[in-house]
Amino acid sequence: MKSAVFLFVFLLTFVVANSQTLVDVYKKNPVILEEDPGFGAKNNWKQLFYDIRATRDQGMDGQNKAIIVAPDGTIFMSHHSRHSISMYDKDGNYLKEFGKKGGKESDFVYMPTIIGVMDGKYLCTTAVDGRMLFFDLNGNWLKTIRLDFMPLGNTILKDNKIALLGHTSWTSKYRMFVTIKDIETGKEKIIWDKFSEGPGAKDIVIKHKEGGISSLSLPYTHSGFTRPQLLTTTEGNLAMAFPETGEVKIYSPDGKLIKSFTVSVGERLSVTQQDREGYYKSALEHIKAMEEEKEKADEKQKAKMEETITQLKEQVQKYLNPALYPEKLPTFSQIMFDSDSNLLVFSFTKEKDQNKFSVFAYNTEGQKIAESTFVSDKYNLNFGSSKFQFYKGNVIAVQTLNDQKAEIPIRLVRFKLKN
Repeated sequence: MKSAVFLFVFLLTFVVANSQTLVDVYKKNPVILEEDPGFGAKNNWKQLFYDIRATRDQGMDGQNKAIIVAPDGTIFMSHHSRHSISMYDKDGNYLKEFGKKGGKESDFVYMPTIIGVMDGKYLCTTAVDGRMLFFDLNGNWLKTIRLDFMPLGNTILKDNKIALLGHTSWTSKYRMFVTIKDIETGKEKIIWDKFSEGPGAKDIVIKHKEGGISSLSLPYTHSGFTRPQLLTTTEGNLAMAFPETGEVKIYSPDGKLIKSFTVSVGERLSVTQQDREGYYKSALEHIKAMEEEKEKADEKQKAKMEETITQLKEQVQKYLNPALYPEKLPTFSQIMFDSDSNLLVFSFTKEKDQNKFSVFAYNTEGQKIAESTFVSDKYNLNFGSSKFQFYKGNVIAVQTLNDQKAEIPIRLVRFKLKN
């Protein structure tokens, strides 16, 4: 009898433990992101991430890697340092690489970024030239379509639709817009747009003698902080979230507004004088490092670096000008759906040397249901949608170690959410 009672209690405890929802975990705050040590255990990361040290000076960024997770758990990864896609199984073990650089319809002209999986069976990629390539889930090319604008954001919807955040230039202004495209018919419907000024007084602008310009935004002033973020709901609809106001609008794949609500994370932060002085100091240190690097460069590279350094010095005082910063930071820094269909809203934080992030959970009706903090001692967490994805109660992520001196500082990981 005692063994039967013990077995019953054990089974009951097991059932209760395994019926715990993500909201239950959030409410127990804080949420510890615990790395699964067996995930990707068979991989030789040094070989797989051979391009980790590729730099922007080379037109690449070896640490800029994006992931998406297919319905069956297969993981696809794109790299801003190669013209191919890496494929891993549901346990994080490397399977193969596919795609190559070239000029054919099935080739990548520019380095691709993965968007997601359409209809559970088509992998979709995009690039700065507006070419979108589609593959089956074994990496076989299926078709290519072309956009006539530069995509800045995107999300896969149901019914063979995709929502795209577009960007075009109009003489002295830039137009940003959101359109829903049917990839079968090619028809598009613009549901939002906004005009803004081009690079100017608020940016540090470097003019190159060989032609063209490059611009450097002051902290929190880049349009990426305020432009709408595109998400897909569990039902396959579009959720468009506006960081400045906290408004969330839900659209059907046909572009019809279904509902809207507003999220909040409490008091919005400001950029203080102490912050601006810190940015200014960091900019001076960066210039000093460039000057030291310049001395090691060849004559051609030295001339280019001197051109950049001179213009940086002329404009570095902008970091101290309060008029160039927003009055308040946006309502949220990141927003995403977890695997239980809760909407997670991440607030900005200024806690130094603490890898803690405040998150607010909302249900699909826009009601706040939990507040929590995500914590990791090992990783410098990045909650971007291409870096951090929920899958069946866990998180699949490509993250950077706190220890930047590590031989391979970037890792593909699986986090379990614990209290």
